Amino acid sequence: MAVSMHVVWSKTEPGRVIYETHSIETVSDGQGVHATVNSNTHEVPLHSREHAESVAAEEGYELFRKGEAWESLPER
Repeated sequence: MAVSMHVVWSKTEPGRVIYETHSIETVSDGQGVHATVNSNTHEVPLHSREHAESVAAEEGYELFRKGEAWESLPER
């Protein structure tokens, strides 16, 4: 199961850049087969694009390099 990582603004601490992860898994139950989305917010401050890329690589996440929060991060 692939897990995507998105760089976002923190909702609890304005101005802080954090990340969210999302995955889709197939569930088979009494109502049939359907998809479930698992989303998690990680209140871990990201200090640079390099830092975000390091977190993604360590955890095996597919990093999405777009959006206002991503653009706000310095390269290093």
